[in-house]
Amino acid sequence: MAALFAILSGIAMIWSAIRYQIVYNSVIDTFPPQFQDDLTSRYAFPVLALRASTPLPLQAEYVKASWGGCVAFLCISLCFFSLGELIVGCLGLVVFLVSIFSAIKSWKTYKENCNRGTPDEDDDGP
Repeated sequence: MAALFAILSGIAMIWSAIRYQIVYNSVIDTFPPQFQDDLTSRYAFPVLALRASTPLPLQAEYVKASWGGCVAFLCISLCFFSLGELIVGCLGLVVFLVSIFSAIKSWKTYKENCNRGTPDEDDDGP
């Protein structure tokens, strides 16, 4: 069972990393100059990827990559639990919970940006 969780974790990590890198490469040129170097761009990326000016399909890919990371951390945690490593499994579970919180926050920001792009029906006039 541990092998299954390890394989699922690896698949989720690779899928998520590829999605993350695609979005990163697409938006790095739009970062302000102070955030375009390798070190600071990695820290600024989550905020800048979900700003309103970033195209919605790229934001959606970023959110999908976040959920993929959640799946990977859950599988890692389950892998260690199935191996009887309770402490490492609990640490993995804590990382999973933090990643879920981050993914939900990203998803909410993405949804706000989606709703900002649609005109209200009440603005049609009399």
